[in-house]
Amino acid sequence: MLLIEEGAMPSVLGLMERREARARQDLESWTEVLEQAQAEVNAARERVERARVGREELVSVLAEESAVVTPVSVPPGGEAAAAGGSSGSGAGYGERPPVWRSGMGEEVLSGLYREVFAAAVAASGPVNGVELTRAVDREAEIKNEVEKIRHRAYALEKRGWLVRAKDGRFTPAPGAVARDASPASAERLRPSGATA
Repeated sequence: MLLIEEGAMPSVLGLMERREARARQDLESWTEVLEQAQAEVNAARERVERARVGREELVSVLAEESAVVTPVSVPPGGEAAAAGGSSGSGAGYGERPPVWRSGMGEEVLSGLYREVFAAAVAASGPVNGVELTRAVDREAEIKNEVEKIRHRAYALEKRGWLVRAKDGRFTPAPGAVARDASPASAERLRPSGATA
């Protein structure tokens, strides 16, 4: 019989501790790989979402450009160019809303511009981009959707349809719209100089 000196043979407990340490290292290594893969999945998911939003925006713009819009009657002379904007493209192409003029109603607006304006008019007070996004039945949890709606509201502000407060919230322009009225009906609601 072979005698083995005590301490020469590794203890079972020591073997198990080393095995546990190796397993822990493997776990940490695979956890790191998994975290990197999850980061790649999240980045790919974001790229897919941006591509989807971009595609929807393009489809929306193309649909607005091809939509038939009722011609707008604008006073004769140089004011016709002002109503079309500095780029020369008016609401007929759906690119930008026309500059608001007396007698114009929201029917001259197209696509999302019309929806955003109607949502601001229907609101009980000033609304922010997220509230407008929800009001036009878009996903307010998606940042790009909110930005699309906010962009439309900024364009409407620059053209005299909406007013933006210092806090960034929008209301219908006071000279153009009375509460629950369209710009075209604002003339009826203004006080007349002839009445006492």
